[in-house]
Amino acid sequence: MSEQNDWWQVESSVYGGVGYAPAQVAEYTALAKALDDEADGFAALSSAWGSVALQLQSHRNSTPMCSTLISGNPSMTLPGHETLDYATLGERCHMHATACQQLRDDLYATANLLIRAHSLYSETELANRRAFTELLQAGIQAAPVHGLIGLGAVATGGLLAGWGIDGKPDPSWMSTFTSPLQEGAISGIGALVGGVPIGKGVAHTDEVNKGAGKIASVSGPVKDIMQGNHLTVREVTTDVDVVRASGTVSESMENLRRLAEERLGKVDLGSGLEYGTIAIQRYERGDGTNAWLVTIPSTDGQPDSPFGWEQNVELMSSDQERRRRADSARMVVEAMQQAGIGTDEPVAMVGHSQGGIVAATIASDWADDYTIEHVVTAGSPVANHPIPSSTWVTSVEIDDEFVAALDGAANPSTDNWLTVSGHVSPAPAPTESTVDEDGACTPGATRIYGLTPYDAAPVAGGATDGKEISHWLKYHQAAYHNALDIGSPAVERHEQHFQDTIRGELKETRYFEGRMTSTATLAPDSPSSEIQPFAD
Repeated sequence: MSEQNDWWQVESSVYGGVGYAPAQVAEYTALAKALDDEADGFAALSSAWGSVALQLQSHRNSTPMCSTLISGNPSMTLPGHETLDYATLGERCHMHATACQQLRDDLYATANLLIRAHSLYSETELANRRAFTELLQAGIQAAPVHGLIGLGAVATGGLLAGWGIDGKPDPSWMSTFTSPLQEGAISGIGALVGGVPIGKGVAHTDEVNKGAGKIASVSGPVKDIMQGNHLTVREVTTDVDVVRASGTVSESMENLRRLAEERLGKVDLGSGLEYGTIAIQRYERGDGTNAWLVTIPSTDGQPDSPFGWEQNVELMSSDQERRRRADSARMVVEAMQQAGIGTDEPVAMVGHSQGGIVAATIASDWADDYTIEHVVTAGSPVANHPIPSSTWVTSVEIDDEFVAALDGAANPSTDNWLTVSGHVSPAPAPTESTVDEDGACTPGATRIYGLTPYDAAPVAGGATDGKEISHWLKYHQAAYHNALDIGSPAVERHEQHFQDTIRGELKETRYFEGRMTSTATLAPDSPSSEIQPFAD
């Protein structure tokens, strides 16, 4: 099978993050509708001009024996004959039709950008999404076997469809096809496991978290036996600038990607950093005070890593004590203590997948110990974490990545909680740089499909061999890039708050590594901790 050369782009929508007065929403909505109406008008004009061109051509062809009429050229008429300049008239009609069509496309694109930038229909979409989720959840609870069979059928259809497209089986297509059903199905399963009665979810959205708490009460002790419950955290050093100075969300996400891929061996920066490693940076402000940025990668699944698979379940629990016992959360808190972060010093946290859940957990459950001012999550199911309103949250999710839907609910839509939701679609291949014979250089360009340059953002990292899971951080980076491009006031507001939180001169970047053992035999001189089992 020949290697495919597939490129991807992400189109973003935004909800939450800024509160508009009803009058403002009405004004923006009216403006978007006016643009749509004008676009419809130009579409009608385009059709009319096209129709005139066809009528003129039909008139010319109506008398095939008349050479003057067929020619459509007044300069070639015979004595006593007259004709219109059909060729020129037809060409002008087509030009007007094309111009009207272009105006129609531009107006539609502007209206769409206005809707996306100002989240004009987000509340309605969220209400419909919540209703569908609750309905599907109730269906799963009432008939779990039939519900899961139906979900499996949709997933199988996605696998087969993707097989036909890519020429090979790829499970990522299963997630794409089931994406509209994931929150409802998962919340239904969570309700069954957590013992939540049918209908109670109308007032609550934490069914998954209750189910996770039940599972964690069993999986946690098993994990302690298999992996150990003794956590050792030590500072590790490197001469390589893996996590660099950052001043924006985009730069912080890029640093997160570098650290995550370096510790997993997907890139080789020569740092020597291994799995179970996070980064903590100290920024000094103009008045001499400190601000901090904590960078937390995702699950690595290593046998002795605090960022294993089971820790995700504990972090998702509805029980605060169970969340605080999760090894990955304990590891980050221990590293923050070693770094010397003060109680009143502002902290921003950025995390991918489990890293984002850890950040949300610390913001929720260590609120009295640290001043967590801003949390950025990428692909993290954190909708039901009790994050205080004083902490700003910027969540970036992809609609078919599955992991972000594991909370079984949409994120809260508040002034201080912004969600960027990305949709992945194919993109054209980039153009290569060329040099003409006269020495003129035409630089290459990364392209997207769309009516405007703001319709989507290209996914970095080169071509893929067919579709891949959209949970990779590069897709979240593209989603946030596009959210900035469309000029969303909510995104700009959150971006500014993040920048203000860590504004200052980078003074140090420190790396901390965590390991799990059954006893304190690993690095005995390093700070360590052990959580006692729950009392019976």
